[in-house]
Amino acid sequence: LVVVASLVDKVPNLAGLTRTCEIFNCECLVVPDLSVKEDKRFKGISVTADKWMPLMQAKEAEVLGLLSLYRKRGYTIIAVEQTARSLSITNFKFPEKVVLLLGKEKEGVPVGLLNSVDQCIEIPQFGVIRSLNVHVSGALLIWEYTRQMMQKNVS
Repeated sequence: LVVVASLVDKVPNLAGLTRTCEIFNCECLVVPDLSVKEDKRFKGISVTADKWMPLMQAKEAEVLGLLSLYRKRGYTIIAVEQTARSLSITNFKFPEKVVLLLGKEKEGVPVGLLNSVDQCIEIPQFGVIRSLNVHVSGALLIWEYTRQMMQKNVS
Protein backbone atom coordinates (compact mmCIF):
# COMPACT_ATOMS: atom_id res chain seq x y z
CA LEU A 1 0.00 0.00 0.00
CA VAL A 2 1.35 3.37 -1.09
CA VAL A 3 -0.44 6.40 0.36
CA VAL A 4 -0.27 9.62 -1.66
CA ALA A 5 -0.86 12.64 0.57
CA SER A 6 0.63 15.22 -1.81
CA LEU A 7 -2.59 17.26 -1.72
CA VAL A 8 -2.64 17.45 2.10
CA ASP A 9 -1.20 20.72 3.35
CA LYS A 10 -1.75 20.67 7.12
CA VAL A 11 1.23 19.50 9.14
CA PRO A 12 -0.81 17.68 11.84
CA ASN A 13 -2.57 15.61 9.18
CA LEU A 14 0.71 14.70 7.47
CA ALA A 15 2.23 13.77 10.83
CA GLY A 16 -0.76 11.64 11.78
CA LEU A 17 -0.69 9.92 8.38
CA THR A 18 3.02 9.20 8.81
CA ARG A 19 2.35 7.57 12.16
CA THR A 20 -0.62 5.61 10.82
CA CYS A 21 1.31 4.42 7.76
CA GLU A 22 4.21 3.28 9.92
CA ILE A 23 1.94 1.44 12.36
CA PHE A 24 0.26 -0.48 9.55
CA ASN A 25 3.51 -1.04 7.61
CA CYS A 26 2.63 0.82 4.42
CA GLU A 27 5.15 0.62 1.62
CA CYS A 28 5.54 4.39 1.32
CA LEU A 29 3.89 7.71 2.17
CA VAL A 30 4.10 10.46 -0.44
CA VAL A 31 4.07 14.00 0.98
CA PRO A 32 4.15 17.39 -0.77
CA ASP A 33 7.45 18.44 0.82
CA LEU A 34 9.96 16.37 2.80
CA SER A 35 10.97 19.43 4.83
CA VAL A 36 7.78 18.86 6.85
CA LYS A 37 9.84 16.37 8.89
CA GLU A 38 11.66 19.31 10.50
CA ASP A 39 8.46 20.97 11.74
CA LYS A 40 8.08 20.85 15.54
CA ARG A 41 4.37 19.95 15.29
CA PHE A 42 5.18 17.12 12.86
CA LYS A 43 7.77 15.69 15.22
CA GLY A 44 5.39 15.85 18.17
CA ILE A 45 2.56 14.02 16.40
CA SER A 46 4.53 11.55 14.28
CA VAL A 47 6.53 10.41 17.32
CA THR A 48 9.59 9.36 15.24
CA ALA A 49 7.47 7.39 12.73
CA ASP A 50 9.29 9.21 9.90
CA LYS A 51 12.48 7.38 10.93
CA TRP A 52 10.85 4.04 10.12
CA MET A 53 8.32 4.99 7.44
CA PRO A 54 9.69 5.59 3.93
CA LEU A 55 8.60 9.07 2.84
CA MET A 56 8.77 10.36 -0.72
CA GLN A 57 8.19 13.88 -1.99
CA ALA A 58 5.84 14.73 -4.85
CA LYS A 59 4.35 18.16 -5.39
CA GLU A 60 0.72 18.41 -6.52
CA ALA A 61 1.81 18.99 -10.13
CA GLU A 62 3.75 15.70 -10.04
CA VAL A 63 0.93 13.50 -8.76
CA LEU A 64 -0.54 12.59 -12.15
CA GLY A 65 2.83 11.34 -13.37
CA LEU A 66 3.40 9.46 -10.12
CA LEU A 67 0.04 7.69 -10.44
CA SER A 68 0.89 6.73 -14.01
CA LEU A 69 4.22 5.30 -12.88
CA TYR A 70 2.58 3.17 -10.19
CA ARG A 71 -0.11 1.99 -12.62
CA LYS A 72 2.64 0.75 -14.96
CA ARG A 73 4.02 -1.20 -11.99
CA GLY A 74 0.68 -2.98 -11.57
CA TYR A 75 -0.88 -0.89 -8.80
CA THR A 76 -4.59 -0.10 -8.65
CA ILE A 77 -5.19 3.62 -8.05
CA ILE A 78 -7.92 4.33 -5.50
CA ALA A 79 -9.12 7.76 -4.40
CA VAL A 80 -10.97 8.50 -1.20
CA GLU A 81 -13.80 10.63 -2.55
CA GLN A 82 -17.58 10.89 -2.64
CA THR A 83 -18.69 10.66 -6.26
CA ALA A 84 -21.72 9.27 -8.09
CA ARG A 85 -19.67 6.14 -8.88
CA SER A 86 -17.92 5.68 -5.53
CA LEU A 87 -18.10 2.29 -3.86
CA SER A 88 -18.65 2.02 -0.14
CA ILE A 89 -15.62 0.85 1.80
CA THR A 90 -17.89 -1.91 3.14
CA ASN A 91 -18.33 -3.36 -0.38
CA PHE A 92 -14.81 -2.99 -1.75
CA LYS A 93 -12.26 -5.80 -2.00
CA PHE A 94 -8.76 -4.35 -2.04
CA PRO A 95 -6.22 -5.78 -4.47
CA GLU A 96 -2.75 -6.34 -3.02
CA LYS A 97 -1.00 -3.51 -4.87
CA VAL A 98 -2.81 -0.25 -4.14
CA VAL A 99 -2.04 3.43 -4.35
CA LEU A 100 -4.41 5.33 -2.06
CA LEU A 101 -4.87 8.95 -3.18
CA LEU A 102 -6.05 11.35 -0.49
CA GLY A 103 -7.65 14.66 -1.41
CA LYS A 104 -7.25 18.24 -0.34
CA GLU A 105 -8.51 19.20 3.10
CA LYS A 106 -11.73 20.87 1.94
CA GLU A 107 -11.98 20.43 -1.83
CA GLY A 108 -11.14 16.72 -2.02
CA VAL A 109 -9.49 15.18 -5.08
CA PRO A 110 -9.38 17.54 -8.09
CA VAL A 111 -11.36 16.41 -11.15
CA GLY A 112 -8.20 16.08 -13.25
CA LEU A 113 -6.87 13.47 -10.83
CA LEU A 114 -10.25 11.79 -10.32
CA ASN A 115 -10.29 11.03 -14.03
CA SER A 116 -7.04 9.09 -13.62
CA VAL A 117 -8.01 6.76 -10.77
CA ASP A 118 -9.35 3.23 -11.12
CA GLN A 119 -11.91 3.52 -8.34
CA CYS A 120 -13.27 5.96 -5.77
CA ILE A 121 -14.07 4.67 -2.31
CA GLU A 122 -16.25 6.42 0.22
CA ILE A 123 -16.89 5.89 3.90
CA PRO A 124 -20.57 5.61 4.90
CA GLN A 125 -21.65 8.61 6.93
CA PHE A 126 -24.83 9.20 8.87
CA GLY A 127 -24.39 12.64 10.40
CA VAL A 128 -24.87 16.12 9.05
CA ILE A 129 -21.21 16.99 8.40
CA ARG A 130 -20.16 16.18 4.81
CA SER A 131 -16.82 14.51 5.42
CA LEU A 132 -14.23 13.26 7.86
CA ASN A 133 -10.82 14.81 8.42
CA VAL A 134 -8.37 13.63 5.73
CA HIS A 135 -6.14 11.85 8.24
CA VAL A 136 -9.10 10.03 9.74
CA SER A 137 -10.40 9.00 6.30
CA GLY A 138 -6.96 7.82 5.29
CA ALA A 139 -6.53 5.88 8.54
CA LEU A 140 -9.86 4.11 8.06
CA LEU A 141 -8.95 3.01 4.54
CA ILE A 142 -5.43 1.99 5.57
CA TRP A 143 -6.91 -0.14 8.35
CA GLU A 144 -9.49 -1.74 6.04
CA TYR A 145 -6.77 -2.57 3.51
CA THR A 146 -4.64 -4.07 6.30
CA ARG A 147 -7.59 -6.04 7.70
CA GLN A 148 -8.39 -7.52 4.30
CA MET A 149 -4.75 -8.46 3.65
CA MET A 150 -4.54 -10.11 7.08
CA GLN A 151 -7.65 -12.17 6.26
CA LYS A 152 -6.13 -13.26 2.94
CA ASN A 153 -2.99 -14.42 4.70
CA VAL A 154 -5.00 -16.46 7.23
CA SER A 155 -7.17 -18.13 4.60
